[in-house]
Amino acid sequence: MVITSCDNAKVAEVVKLCDKKYRKISGRYVIEGARLVADAFKYGADIVSVFVAESTADNYAYDGKVVVSDKVFAKMSDTVTSQGILAVAAKKTSSIMTSNGNCVVLDGVQDPGNVGTLLRTAAACGFTDIYAANSADLYSPKVLRSAMSAHFCLNMHECASIEQAFQLLNGVEIIACDMHGENVFNRQFGSYSALVLGNEGNGLSTYSKCNADSIVSLPMANNFESLNVGVAGSVIMYQIFSKSVK
Repeated sequence: MVITSCDNAKVAEVVKLCDKKYRKISGRYVIEGARLVADAFKYGADIVSVFVAESTADNYAYDGKVVVSDKVFAKMSDTVTSQGILAVAAKKTSSIMTSNGNCVVLDGVQDPGNVGTLLRTAAACGFTDIYAANSADLYSPKVLRSAMSAHFCLNMHECASIEQAFQLLNGVEIIACDMHGENVFNRQFGSYSALVLGNEGNGLSTYSKCNADSIVSLPMANNFESLNVGVAGSVIMYQIFSKSVK
């Protein structure tokens, strides 16, 4: 059976998940693209349903897949050039927990590409948790595409405020990134660290600056003052990864 109506309840549910508020209420999000859907299954994501476009249905062998017409799939899709497959998944965690490893705190990071880059690097560096406060939606389509499956390897926490995020960082050293901090390459790191990264334009919030255990920076040549937060955060994460004492 091929679904041909955009008014179908299953189709309408996917379309509603394009809205951030509905994603938060429902606890679900949409994964689109062959690689992301395959990785979601590989890493054990909680997949609720899989949808494929009629013209590409034979390319995908997922049990219970729902086939929709190409026109209907275009209504459900968030991409310009679709691969004809998407899935609905449930968010991994329903409650905010204390980190049990290295973690990243996003303090007002707004650009979805930057957020996705930071998630991807965090997963590659073995970080366990992401705490996002006043930042881009962790489950937006752009963040999901940029993160390239990192969501399935991390515990994701959407915090009501930066204060709430800090309250969950018991037992880890809170290290904030700011241009006036200590050279990160001169640092050693303890058992676990929480790396706090600030807004693209305004940097760290006053709360983060005042409550971090220490502040680090990257040395700059040619009188450069700062790097893109996705780049800077990634470099520092690799430094923590390589020098942490476990």
